[in-house]
Amino acid sequence: MATSPAIPLRFQRAEFEAKADLSPAGLGMLASHPHPIRYLETLRAAQLDEDAVRALVLMLPHREVVWLGCLASQILPGLDQRKADAAAVEAAEKWVRSASHDDAESAGEVAARANNDFAPAWVATAASWAGPSLVARGMPPVAPPPHLPGLAVRTALILLMSEPALQGRVRFADWLDLGVALMQGGNGIAAQTELRRRLFEA
Repeated sequence: MATSPAIPLRFQRAEFEAKADLSPAGLGMLASHPHPIRYLETLRAAQLDEDAVRALVLMLPHREVVWLGCLASQILPGLDQRKADAAAVEAAEKWVRSASHDDAESAGEVAARANNDFAPAWVATAASWAGPSLVARGMPPVAPPPHLPGLAVRTALILLMSEPALQGRVRFADWLDLGVALMQGGNGIAAQTELRRRLFEA
């Protein structure tokens, strides 16, 4: 893991304590590791990969965390045959490219048509929650709390792990690899390709 991130990270201890749903061990390490990279390294060394993912989705900027959800969802076999799910991932990816208010609203509309029992709906929801308001334009804006996109992506990652098409082979460490690649300034494609190879070619 890099000693310093290539992108600015969010690291609010009070937010982690209240919103990350860390294990008691992960919470204990948080108090003694005020630097985000050191904290992730310590969690990983302790094999607390789930805690590391829960922390990382709150650390990443909104565009990167939504893109993490896209990268993870794109691994699903047959995603292109699941019309509503594919549309949700595409809407989230469109917001990642533009970061526009219009695309955030569109992602929310697409998410509402998808099944929130599956990951892609939550990835589109994350893009919607990364926009400037939780309500449609023309109404008094309601700024979303900054942790919401990360929580939506966390939900997506957890749901992906129970997808029958992935046969229980995905681990929290795999999502951590994707997220760390983004943290280090990459686009995550190489890490995604390696994960596909391990899951479907090995």
